[in-house]
Amino acid sequence: MKNTLGTHLIIDFYNCKTTFQEPEELEPLVERAFELAEAPLDGINFYHVDDELTCIAVSENSHICIHFYPQLLYAAVDIYSFNINLKASSIMSALKVNLHSDRIKATSVRRGDFGSIRDMRPKHKSKITTIRRVKNTGAKIKRTSSKMFTIIRHPKQSTRARRIKSSQKDTIQ
Repeated sequence: MKNTLGTHLIIDFYNCKTTFQEPEELEPLVERAFELAEAPLDGINFYHVDDELTCIAVSENSHICIHFYPQLLYAAVDIYSFNINLKASSIMSALKVNLHSDRIKATSVRRGDFGSIRDMRPKHKSKITTIRRVKNTGAKIKRTSSKMFTIIRHPKQSTRARRIKSSQKDTIQ
């Protein structure tokens, strides 16, 4: 966590064999995760909206949010830790065991990375290739040539259009 404020761990648990009917049933999972993180549990809230069970638990320096979808047998877990050492592997393995998940996908994001400004620049620079320049120039020529052909084919319309534009300019001034 060098030069960062915290770590955000995003975990997807697929094919969970444990079933939950109410969001309060997720409480033991969250309590166990806070035990493993060695963080005190300050508050916990539960939500049941449509086919989603949600449990949000907050500590002084971290929070854990579990979204469980019983019909999909899928759980999405967010663990954010600020200024404490997060024992991510032990939390993930405990959740995997308790959810009886076949497969997990985890992503760790360093939050508040205040490294050098050079680190914040994009890694890949986009360049317009020579072929793209030729293609763009060809498109411009095509638009200009179509205007020129219109003027050549219909000279009266083009002079009339010029007169209308000039009269509009005169009335504005």
